[in-house]
Amino acid sequence: MGDELVGPPGHLATESELTIDLRDERRPNREREAEIDHAIVATVAYADVFDMPISLGRTHRFLVECEAAASEVAERTSALVANGHLGRRGDLLHLPGRVDVLVVHDERDERAQEMWEAAQRWGKRMGRVPFVRMVAVTGGLAVDSVADHDDIDYFVITAPTRLWLTRFMIVGLVKLAERENIELCPNYLVSERALDIDDRALYVARELAQMVPIVDGARCSDLRRRNNWMFDFLPNATSEGDQSRTVEISRSRFTALAELLLRRPMFDRVERWEMRRKIARLSSVASRRPEVGAPDESSFSADVCKGHMVGNAAGIDEAWQARLEAD
Repeated sequence: MGDELVGPPGHLATESELTIDLRDERRPNREREAEIDHAIVATVAYADVFDMPISLGRTHRFLVECEAAASEVAERTSALVANGHLGRRGDLLHLPGRVDVLVVHDERDERAQEMWEAAQRWGKRMGRVPFVRMVAVTGGLAVDSVADHDDIDYFVITAPTRLWLTRFMIVGLVKLAERENIELCPNYLVSERALDIDDRALYVARELAQMVPIVDGARCSDLRRRNNWMFDFLPNATSEGDQSRTVEISRSRFTALAELLLRRPMFDRVERWEMRRKIARLSSVASRRPEVGAPDESSFSADVCKGHMVGNAAGIDEAWQARLEAD
């Protein structure tokens, strides 16, 4: 019978049986393709919420709830573009009918490249402040998309029991940067006792995955590993992330002496006083989105100063879902 396919011994497979077998073999492939297609469109739609296209590389890295090889994402992206489900310019992907985001991207990307030098320079200075253990850029700059009103957002890890004194010193740097017309926004500080982030949502996972460390990239990687729930949302993300902007700093003798001095018991009272004073003030700040409540996503304690006065997460998720339903 040569190369003819057979079923049980002595049985020659009929044409209909061969067709069914081939369909069964193709079904898993189609299901896999559909899974990746949905994840790619969802990832591009998420970027669209911010009026952004997204590169193929970042589409793979931030692929929503789907683990896939870069080659699979590239292949299925080409198919989606060919079928009109996505638009493309070079390496940039966008939703159909949203070619205007490419113009926005070009403007924001140019602005981001100009801003990175200042972000690294001031982030490095921030890293030399007593009790600072890690500094990372977050927000739009972390993904090279800076609107004309955006400042430089930082996530900072501090030593325990001195978060509020550390914040006070960092605010001094913010004032100095203002003299150069540079707006710094260290709006999320946590101590080493508060590295577990409990707000488990795609928005938070993306912020974790895309933050770019300036000082101590290894500690940033540890932060992601500690919050490994983020990989449930973004299974292709890595704990290392983008460390291309990390700079080396050496702790000066002055910083070490300052920490020894500020560790004295008398400064425990100063820490508590500053904490109570700033929490009272920050908690009274009116929300810029009153329909969400005030203060929106902010959180203040001895180990956390999360000054997010605009409730982004709920609105972003709603806008993202609307795009998926329209697809």
